[in-house]
Amino acid sequence: MDAQQTQDLISVLLDIEADTGGRDDAAMDLYASDALEARRALLSVASDPRTPDIVLASTGESLGQIATRIGCPLTHQERAGLMPEARHEYDDATAFTTGIHADGRPS
Repeated sequence: MDAQQTQDLISVLLDIEADTGGRDDAAMDLYASDALEARRALLSVASDPRTPDIVLASTGESLGQIATRIGCPLTHQERAGLMPEARHEYDDATAFTTGIHADGRPS
């Protein structure tokens, strides 16, 4: 993903006036970006209690996919700051590398 695509997706994701479907699509597509700005935007939205549940889930999943791909999981503090919907999806997305699913069962 090039820098302009990443910025365009971040803009949609952070726009609280954008429709939920567009924000959700942006969150899902950002999994393909290795840009630090993408991770920061996903973290910001995944930690915001005003974010719709479906977008929270997609941000958590994308954060997990990024963490697995680049080998850099969230810090304990970053993970703890995620809203429950995002944390659950993050945990499931990283279960292969951590060995634990969101519900506590081994992978």
